[in-house]
Amino acid sequence: MKKYIIISCGAMIGAVSRYAIALSLAAVTPFFFTATLVVNLLGAFGIGFIFQKLVARNPLWHDFLITGLLGSFTTFSLLTYENYMLVEVGDLLALSIYLAINLFGGFMLAFLGMKSGGAS
Repeated sequence: MKKYIIISCGAMIGAVSRYAIALSLAAVTPFFFTATLVVNLLGAFGIGFIFQKLVARNPLWHDFLITGLLGSFTTFSLLTYENYMLVEVGDLLALSIYLAINLFGGFMLAFLGMKSGGAS
């Protein structure tokens, strides 16, 4: 039961943080799906960094930070929905760019997070 509470607490913080970023970015940019892109890229870096700094040294942080907080902060389901919406409106160029930035950018930022966190 303790594990579920720890994950839930992290998830609450991650979800609220994601919502706050979405609200902040909605006022700043009309660019397509900026909030999802930003949280996915921040989350990718965060997972790499946190894994190296905390989880690799103390696995107890995994449930709270990676499964809970970053699991609810980043969002694959919303990413797939937004990609579907781009297909629906026929904007295949935007779809390609958006997917490439999310996938490649996410991979690169997870890598940079690991390196920043101390991976050799």
